[in-house]
Amino acid sequence: MELGQALARLSDGARLTLRADAAVVYLLDEDGACLRMAAASGLPAAFQRREPLEVAHSSLNEDVLAGQPLIVADARADPRAVDLPGDYRSALCISLTHEGDPLGVLHVYADAPRRWGEEDAHLLGPLADLGAAAVASARELAALAALEADKANFIHVATHELRSPVATAQSLVRGVLKGYAGPLTDVQADLFGRISRRLDFLESLVNDLLDLAAGKAAGPEEQELVLLNACVGRAVLLLQPRAEEKGVELVHRACCEELVVRGAEGGLDRIFVNLVGNAVKYTPSGGRVTVSMQQVDDGVEVAVTDTGIGIPAESLPHLFQEFYRAPNAKASDEVGTGLGLAIVQDLVERYGGCIEVESRVGQGSTFTVIFPLFHLDASENYCRLPAYLERKNTTTS
Repeated sequence: MELGQALARLSDGARLTLRADAAVVYLLDEDGACLRMAAASGLPAAFQRREPLEVAHSSLNEDVLAGQPLIVADARADPRAVDLPGDYRSALCISLTHEGDPLGVLHVYADAPRRWGEEDAHLLGPLADLGAAAVASARELAALAALEADKANFIHVATHELRSPVATAQSLVRGVLKGYAGPLTDVQADLFGRISRRLDFLESLVNDLLDLAAGKAAGPEEQELVLLNACVGRAVLLLQPRAEEKGVELVHRACCEELVVRGAEGGLDRIFVNLVGNAVKYTPSGGRVTVSMQQVDDGVEVAVTDTGIGIPAESLPHLFQEFYRAPNAKASDEVGTGLGLAIVQDLVERYGGCIEVESRVGQGSTFTVIFPLFHLDASENYCRLPAYLERKNTTTS
């Protein structure tokens, strides 16, 4: 629940609990000098204060923020009640305090005088505590989100600055290996080959970090209807030369139906380029990678199956963690950062889907991505993915 909704419920709850005519929540600014109206219940729009209320010029709120509930029996006889809106005669004011820090105040008003007593203040106290906890939690979450965005932005800037020199160094090393700088001895070729492999790793790391940082720093993407057949087809077409160079058969079992999902085309492309690329990477020469796509009940299912090295059972629970690589993947000569699958899972979940994996060491792996299908001719835009998954799990169990 957003903070605004929580505070609106707090003001509604306070008004109903004490059968008041109106209730208002004021929150302190960061410097603690001003109070701003954050929510109101039953208060006429004409009395809703838009300008901040300076605490130093409000003896009523100064006393409340000091920690003690304050009861105004009759506003016409109490000089502290000058800040009460309209013609309300009674007020009960209580501080919103969390772990000793005042965050704001809660006011309840009544048209009649002498409406509130000490028992009403005790009744309102727990509700005010819940409101203060909600405010504190919302501010902590906002601070964490800002910190995460700053961290992601730093990673993005740093890795972007690294991309150009790494690519330049890799280009120069490949030129040397191809003999453009003259013939190499066996020792020199071995050394430059090692340098080239490490630069490949660094280039992959930079690209993956850029993808990861971009996903964390950006807000919600503007999603649209995307033909998933095209995304899968592009991934296969892009990786076909790599598969041929390695001696791996890459088979695409296309779907004749046009299957549409909601997402971002670039993100969907990244999902399948990553999955098909991994399958080709970890499948030895002579093996096969099969990419299939089909509609199953309410979902679109894309499976990438390989006959590669497989994944140990103990590694499966950690497979989508950032920077994690299975032991046999680390032992191979293939370059990897451990970020690709973390990026894939983030994108899949962002588009309302899920990803599953089945694997056996030495026999290969199958990664299955499932998205909710968008029916262009249906009265409802989306089919619900959980219903499909429930039937699928029942069938397989």
